[in-house]
Amino acid sequence: MDIFTGHTGWIEVVCGPMFSGKSEELIRRLRRARIARKRVQVFKPRIDIRYSHEEIVSHADQRMASEVVDGAQDILGILDWRTQVVGIDEANFMGPALVELAEQLADSGKQVIIAGLDTDYLGRPFPPIPDLLARAESITKTLAICMRCGNPAKHTQRLVESEDLIVVGATGMYEARCRRCFEPGIPKQERFEFATAKPLRTET
Repeated sequence: MDIFTGHTGWIEVVCGPMFSGKSEELIRRLRRARIARKRVQVFKPRIDIRYSHEEIVSHADQRMASEVVDGAQDILGILDWRTQVVGIDEANFMGPALVELAEQLADSGKQVIIAGLDTDYLGRPFPPIPDLLARAESITKTLAICMRCGNPAKHTQRLVESEDLIVVGATGMYEARCRRCFEPGIPKQERFEFATAKPLRTET
């Protein structure tokens, strides 16, 4: 961000629900860094193949080439020591090791920009984002638009039946919800609305 100058490292976190523009904001900041002639490296988790295997992609189809890793522990092994800005998307899939890694990179003088979900499908804090927020110099909370009422949305509503914490998906599997419309877990009206429909009677 513009308020930071010199060679001091720092951590920026962009967090919020799905469909709130997190990846788009990450891409915008990384492009600004490249315009400033800084060396940039971008990383994404291998599990995220919704739109591309080797790019970070926003829901608005903004794209940027990235390196794919299985988790935060793999980043140091492929990080160029000359890199000045490190971008990490979908941080909620990177594991708890990302916290120590981000601190290490910032302490070494690098700008670390991280984007990810701050809450899971039950509305709980989604690690490792809460720990990163406590350590970051800059925090941006993005909001989406509630798909039910149009109010500002801070939750990610899961629409498919699964108790797994991580289920990778996008439109059709998740939607943004506000505090009032959010139903932790799987909303019953989505699960049963077709099962309870009665067949139409035909005249004979």
